[in-house]
Amino acid sequence: MKVKTKFMKRKNLQIRLDINDILFESEDYIAVNKKAGWPVHSTVDKSRSNLFDALKSFIKQRDKINEDPYLALHHRLDVDTSGIVIFAKSKRANPILSDIFSKHLGTKKYQAICLGKPKHSVGELHHFLKKEKVGRIEKMVVVRSGGQKAILEYKLIQSKQSLSIVEFNLITGRMHQIRIQSATEGFPILGDTLYGDDIKNTNYATNGQLLHCKELSFFDKISNQEISIKCDAPFSLDSLGQKANDNNLQYILFNKPFNVLCQFTKQNENELCLGDYNLPAGVYAAGRLDKDSEGLLLLTNDGKLIDEMASPNYNKEKTYHVQVENIPSESSLEKLRKGVLIQGKKTRPCKVRILKELNVEPRDPPIRERANIPTCWLEIKITEGRNRQVRRMTAAINHPTLRLIRAAIDHLKIGNLKPGEYKKIDLKK
Repeated sequence: MKVKTKFMKRKNLQIRLDINDILFESEDYIAVNKKAGWPVHSTVDKSRSNLFDALKSFIKQRDKINEDPYLALHHRLDVDTSGIVIFAKSKRANPILSDIFSKHLGTKKYQAICLGKPKHSVGELHHFLKKEKVGRIEKMVVVRSGGQKAILEYKLIQSKQSLSIVEFNLITGRMHQIRIQSATEGFPILGDTLYGDDIKNTNYATNGQLLHCKELSFFDKISNQEISIKCDAPFSLDSLGQKANDNNLQYILFNKPFNVLCQFTKQNENELCLGDYNLPAGVYAAGRLDKDSEGLLLLTNDGKLIDEMASPNYNKEKTYHVQVENIPSESSLEKLRKGVLIQGKKTRPCKVRILKELNVEPRDPPIRERANIPTCWLEIKITEGRNRQVRRMTAAINHPTLRLIRAAIDHLKIGNLKPGEYKKIDLKK
């Protein structure tokens, strides 16, 4: 029942890629950092968002082309597994990538948090695996004969109490190989609902197995060079806390500054992310703000609330203060109130008014204002959260957004918090 509930929640997830998700790109290949919960390709439910289609859309918008770009995929990660997924961008690269994965010519390394730890610090696991169907669920089982040979190298990286970080190197590439082999040897992956320990999993705030593809390398016959792609795992033993109960749930209001990623990890040292601020451990963003947006962000270890706010059905009112070019007419404001078309879909009715006075902290760097074009501040209250919605709404009435600050989420207000500051709150009160 738990598995079914989790699937239903993620069914409506909309995958939105940005430049920070691209790990490597050349004329022939593109590699993406897949997040946990993202299907790699289309599923039985054709309306369900997937990485393959999302990447096509991203390239089309970025490169401003009308036709779908060429993409080919020859490997996959399980829905709840995160990390590197590589696609062929050209027809000449397609057979090369096919050989790399079908003939195991490359190196794929994974990192996982496991319950318990392996008996030895390094080792190699050998099993025969066979696919078995239980109801509608396909899983792998270990058999003595009649299965496929599975070989897996492992190395213990760190252990702490009853958990460990283990690095895996796939020698073969069978379905669910790391998950079934580690579980068989007594150190299942934390959060794995298919092969793991359900009782122990419930003690930790996880949503699916903590397994991440951290490194992919292969020799490229086109460029005659070794291609090596790396991607750090989004989890660690230090950041992993036991499942919160009503007595230790944390709710934190944070004023996210401009140009800060709405996550605790980053792809390069030049970026700023939530991890660069002295925030309490074990909390995550409930909802999100774009990197170039500012203002109120709710951080919590309340998994139920995080899932609710990520759902497209979440309809609590969010208030934004928006600086736009020129002064919108009343008729333009009325268009926003009634709803405007964004990518063929009309926005819900919203509340909009011009703010005559607004005291805000200066932005670093400041916006680029043109001397001959006036600006004004709008207050916009919406009950949905589509990709870059407010910016697209103001663009639809020909008043581009210059600065965007979230001032409130339902009854929670940013108040006197300065950029980079946070405060703990009692959400029940």
